[in-house]
Amino acid sequence: MEQRRVLLAIVISLLIVALYQELVVRRLYPTVEPTPPAEQASPAAAPAIGEKPATADATTAPAIAPELAAAARDVVVDTALYRATFTTLGARLKGFELKHYRATVAPDSPPLQLIQFATVDRLPLGVTLLGEGRPPLNDASVVYTADQTAVDLGADGSSTLTFSGQLPDGTTVTKKATLHGADYLWTLEVETGSVPAGYTQMSVGWYEGMNPKGPDAGEVVFDQVVVLQKNKLQAHPFAKFDGATPIEMKSDIDWMGFSGRYFLAAVVPEAEEANDLRVWMRREQDHVESVLITPPTAFHTHAEVYAGPKDINRLEAVGHGLRKAVDLGWFTFIALPMLQALRFLHHFTGNFGVAIIILTVVIKVLFFPLTKKSFQSMRAMQKLQPEMQKIRERLKDKPDEMNREVMELYKRHKVNPLGGCLPMVLQIPVFVGLYNALLNAVELRHAPFIGWIHDLSAPDRLGSIQLPFVPHPGIPVLTLVMGVSMLVQQWMTPSAGDPAQQRAMMIMPVVFTFMFINFPAGLTLYWLVNNLLTIGQQYAMTRTRT
Repeated sequence: MEQRRVLLAIVISLLIVALYQELVVRRLYPTVEPTPPAEQASPAAAPAIGEKPATADATTAPAIAPELAAAARDVVVDTALYRATFTTLGARLKGFELKHYRATVAPDSPPLQLIQFATVDRLPLGVTLLGEGRPPLNDASVVYTADQTAVDLGADGSSTLTFSGQLPDGTTVTKKATLHGADYLWTLEVETGSVPAGYTQMSVGWYEGMNPKGPDAGEVVFDQVVVLQKNKLQAHPFAKFDGATPIEMKSDIDWMGFSGRYFLAAVVPEAEEANDLRVWMRREQDHVESVLITPPTAFHTHAEVYAGPKDINRLEAVGHGLRKAVDLGWFTFIALPMLQALRFLHHFTGNFGVAIIILTVVIKVLFFPLTKKSFQSMRAMQKLQPEMQKIRERLKDKPDEMNREVMELYKRHKVNPLGGCLPMVLQIPVFVGLYNALLNAVELRHAPFIGWIHDLSAPDRLGSIQLPFVPHPGIPVLTLVMGVSMLVQQWMTPSAGDPAQQRAMMIMPVVFTFMFINFPAGLTLYWLVNNLLTIGQQYAMTRTRT
């Protein structure tokens, strides 16, 4: 029976490792496959609700003539939080830099750019008129007139930037962006006039580039299209788009956007339009496009745009369900308080690594009664080993009777064979909750600790040596120390099994060390401190013979 328990424990642990590698590590470092050349449908070809597909030639936005690109100019909106760059060519968003977030951990790194790998014909806020049997009318090649040349809002200013243009068929388009210096949330209004017969809908789109592979690869700012539909978040990872088949979602659309671990770009339409809205998305080579299609005969839209960090407090204040873009997993009820606790401790310590250590100590103190009870249970089991061994030898050919006598032995001595596992089981939700908090908390992005640990949200690495089986160059010092601490803890833990079983359990520190190699340094720090505190508790309880 004991051998089966040990084997089951090892199998479950290995299964946990495999699941984390598949479901977690791949989320941290998603792979992006190259897009094969393919003929793709345009959002302009998407039929209106209840209509048959358009028979017009479905092409992408027309190529931009060099003279048009030369005639365009940039309009920069400067605030305390971001620097937004609009181009008059298509009245589109050319750049959106977040001033409080750097592109890399390097101190001289430029601000993070939310418009990833932009090209002149693939920029956010493009407008297209749609109609059954009608060619799409796109404003990609329209040079708009802007009412301002530059805008400086500072920390608390507000201003409306207006672009006016005309499509080749005479349709007038006006885009108004009202931006605020103290908020990542701004509004977008699109109005059209003199729309020719046959056109029934309008779409507003957003493009984002996919992170390249190889030496040019950087942080994956966005890796999925997200849509809140019927108050439920629907995520479509970039890598799942096949480059040929578009995805369409209909009705009850609360908002659409692009999401990554730490940042969000979302377009939130007016609530009364939600029932008749559609979202249409596709992948075109190394770009992903998502468009919001207005209800039939509605050639205008009023939407709010959020482009910034996935800060839970900010998203809660904005409303519209944007808070759902932060995925804290099944144990949100644990992860969220932990995240708030880390923020609170950081306010006093100024270092998130120190805050993690303090939080770990607090958690360990709360779990101390269970840890003590577990240790006592394992010691009691250890004392019973000689009698259990005699029962096994005497009834080795009668397994059912042997199990009954072993259980009677437990009962007589008031020993719970599962008592030693309880603290570990109860810590799993804490572990997963803290993991999700560390994985998704934008506050921990590029947050330094000490020495070589410059980013608690990334795996720890010292130096640039490429080790086998380690995806990223450098020595995972903190992870190796954590593995050693776990080995010492396992060695000090009373064993309820025979020496062969104890040697089998000593494999677990090695397994966990490999599992933690790609985990955030903050989580490794938590597990290391937890192990050290457990070792101290075990030593103290052994000395006092509790």
